[in-house]
Amino acid sequence: MGERLRILELIEAGEISVEEGVRRLEALAEGAETPDPPAPRPKLVRYLWQAALWIGIATIAWGGLVLTRAYAGEAATGQPVWGWILFALGLMWVVLGWWLRQAHWFSLRVRQSDGPNITLALPLPLGPVAWVLRIAHPFVPQLEETGVDELILALREELRDGRFFTVEVDEGEGGEQVQIYFG
Repeated sequence: MGERLRILELIEAGEISVEEGVRRLEALAEGAETPDPPAPRPKLVRYLWQAALWIGIATIAWGGLVLTRAYAGEAATGQPVWGWILFALGLMWVVLGWWLRQAHWFSLRVRQSDGPNITLALPLPLGPVAWVLRIAHPFVPQLEETGVDELILALREELRDGRFFTVEVDEGEGGEQVQIYFG
């Protein structure tokens, strides 16, 4: 933006002609690379992490209610144990919901004209997947020369840099539509 403003000031001051300014602005616009906006996450991803978060909040509240009754002396002897168990489970659900919100996701959506539609969304722990593949190399000879673990680590680096991507295949009218989303 600063370079554009400088060119406009040069035109205003009369140091360059209007045609020269237009040429410089066009050259600047051609040279400027605007990154593609990230693809929006599928709605299923939002529903999954929100469900986990709200289940956790409800379980924490339930555990808190059991603990309150137990420590107020209105409940049986084993109630504090169950209250703390519920509280800990709720806390784990909240942490899971937070992690699912932050995680990179793999989503597959298949739409068929004459069959069922398929939607699948999974969080992608790419680091552990690459680690497991490197350990499996000696035991699975087909993995030796593929470089799948390097591909997965490269995918993880691209996602960390904020470069999400989508692969879409459309077979046209009456055909299948497949969408694969990484991000």
